[in-house]
Amino acid sequence: MTAASEVSHNVVRPVAIFVGVALVVAAIVVGIGTALLDLHPHGIVHGDLASEWLRPDLGAAMVASVAVLVGCALLARPHAAAGTLDREVVVGAKPFNALPPPPLDLSLRQGPLGTVQNIAEGYTLYAQNGALARVIGTLPGEEEYGRRRRGIIYASGLHGANEEMWIPVEAVMSVYPETRAVFLAAKGDEVEHFGWNRPPASFRRDQKLHAAPKSF
Repeated sequence: MTAASEVSHNVVRPVAIFVGVALVVAAIVVGIGTALLDLHPHGIVHGDLASEWLRPDLGAAMVASVAVLVGCALLARPHAAAGTLDREVVVGAKPFNALPPPPLDLSLRQGPLGTVQNIAEGYTLYAQNGALARVIGTLPGEEEYGRRRRGIIYASGLHGANEEMWIPVEAVMSVYPETRAVFLAAKGDEVEHFGWNRPPASFRRDQKLHAAPKSF
């Protein structure tokens, strides 16, 4: 994601939505208030109960309120058939009760087993549900918040997965150099859960969570 797209996504779009909603709400409030003020009689005799309560603006507001309540009551009444909100609608391309994905092609598991040292650029990382990413390179191990990692695989996601991934070598289950395939002990939808979509803390641009205390 470029700097311009980040600014548009994080700043411009939220501000535009906030300003747009505020303008619409203000227009509705001003419109209703102006309509009621136009109906307000200017010759009210204070102290006269009939002139203070039997006013066109109060009558219009009462009629509009009752109309809204009646309309909502009619919409909320039970229907013989299922309504729009009662329909079974699932957001997504795959049905909820769909069968699990088929096992990976056994032809990928050919040749002698390798080690994480064999992983190089161009290898394909496979999760439980299929190809996950393509290896760009490997990084040396480091210690992050007291947890030591033996190494990190820098990869680019496939089939719409995360553009960048930093996967620890501890997640590698098996390596087949002959087919350039690396199998991970994880599912394809667990990238954000494990934090593999974020770079190591040693070269992160955001604020350090465990910064040393400043001296006075």
